[in-house]
Amino acid sequence: MTDQRSFPAADALDGLVAQLLDCGGALSQIIARMQECEAMGLSSPDAPPILEVAHSLIRDVTAELPEGHTEQELRLSAQIIQEVTTAICENIFIVPASEIRRNSGARSAARRRRQRRPKHGRP
Repeated sequence: MTDQRSFPAADALDGLVAQLLDCGGALSQIIARMQECEAMGLSSPDAPPILEVAHSLIRDVTAELPEGHTEQELRLSAQIIQEVTTAICENIFIVPASEIRRNSGARSAARRRRQRRPKHGRP
């Protein structure tokens, strides 16, 4: 997903962030497509919930990880990802597009009012 040459890892934390962005991008595309199919009525009415299906898919493709990593390494990885997720959720706020548009419109209107005012307070 991310072009690693564009974002060289300066240290281990940068490397972790780059990998999380790659993983997050792939996961969001998978989930978005599942939601799109569900919204279009292409999913079976008795299909399990999307997150359950996604969990099963990711579990299947990562089934061989325990062969190359200890259980402790996997648990530590999960803990680190959980800590990162918590930090993101507690410190990065998503502003709805409607608010951005509303605030942008208000700033533009204020700018137009200032431009129409005569300089030095004279009418």
